Amino acid sequence: MLGHSALVYSSPDEFLTCATDYVRQGLVAGDSVVLATAQAPGILTALGPLAERVEVVDEQSWHRIPAWTIGAYARRAERAARGGHRLRALVELRWENAAVTGDWERYESVLNSALAALSVDLCCAYDTRTVPADVLAAARHTHPSTRNAAGLQDSTAYMTTGDFLAANPHPDRLPVPAWAATIEFGAAEIPAVRKTALAWALDAGMVEDEAHEFLIAIYEIASNAVEHGGGRGVGRFWADGDLLFCEVRSALPIVDPLIAGYRPPGTAQERGRGLWLARQICERVTIHNNGGATVQLVRSVSSA
Repeated sequence: MLGHSALVYSSPDEFLTCATDYVRQGLVAGDSVVLATAQAPGILTALGPLAERVEVVDEQSWHRIPAWTIGAYARRAERAARGGHRLRALVELRWENAAVTGDWERYESVLNSALAALSVDLCCAYDTRTVPADVLAAARHTHPSTRNAAGLQDSTAYMTTGDFLAANPHPDRLPVPAWAATIEFGAAEIPAVRKTALAWALDAGMVEDEAHEFLIAIYEIASNAVEHGGGRGVGRFWADGDLLFCEVRSALPIVDPLIAGYRPPGTAQERGRGLWLARQICERVTIHNNGGATVQLVRSVSSA
């Protein structure tokens, strides 16, 4: 169901030709088309009257947090499917912040599993003149096919999601400061976890609406620890500058930790709604299986 290609180009003309052809093919086929690239105006001009059927979104807002982008694809794909259409998107990430490059490389790989059951065709553009060589190499590992002026080809360097994530794991577990607020809990103590977490978030300066939203993520992970993690858990809460951190530890490991919570509920999984919600709410969610499971949530005091 999912198409996922990398448009690797080396000149403005090559990009415009390949991108316009890709978008036009989708429009002719009746696809719902989205553009998330700073070069969208040139594509719209080249499309002529067909441009009226293209939705343009701000590429920086679209690519703010990897899991949020996956959620946006899922929602648009479901909306398009209700109208009998496939979603087609041409996007272009900005690879300017080296601190999050690994996150977005892993995201490109996760897409292949997270959206596999949805009717979506994605084309991700990479400019060989500006994108770092290691990012271009990763693109060939994370996209099943590549596009250029010669057309669409299978990527001989492609790696499955499991293989790529195993070779490029997410960062190590964040150290928990000794002064972090700590609460041990079972099913009966879940209300106490909610109360502790809400008071902590508000004291840290989070506005009430956002604190309650963050609380949904914390509640889901704490509940998962009780229901699936051995019946009890330990929650720890701390702040560092503008960031709030929550860690929940449980006795049993999480199944498929590298991809857990990325697949939209109701697609290819029976469980995972809690982790999906947490990823859609938090700016970072990491899972570490170390005998049991440790889930760490990160959210800014203000996510605006």
